[in-house]
Amino acid sequence: MPIALKECVHTVILEKKYDYQNRVFALCESCYWTATICLKIERFQCPICLGKDVALIPLNLDEKYEYKFEPKQGLQIEFSRLTDDSRN
Repeated sequence: MPIALKECVHTVILEKKYDYQNRVFALCESCYWTATICLKIERFQCPICLGKDVALIPLNLDEKYEYKFEPKQGLQIEFSRLTDDSRN
């Protein structure tokens, strides 16, 4: 059963040496916890609900995402390419 969150919890997980080549967007399909993970990973357990249904979406170096969480509408995620303006 999904956990009802009033807001989206986002975490950034890094190793001491960042691995931007293996950057992923993680989304728990049970409680909607999200994370940016900058390390090589194949599976991940959600630290909020301990669920194992965490989707790992690879990100290219030139990709970004924006997300918005509304309790009634849920989680909205938009993926796009970085522009020269956003890299500065």
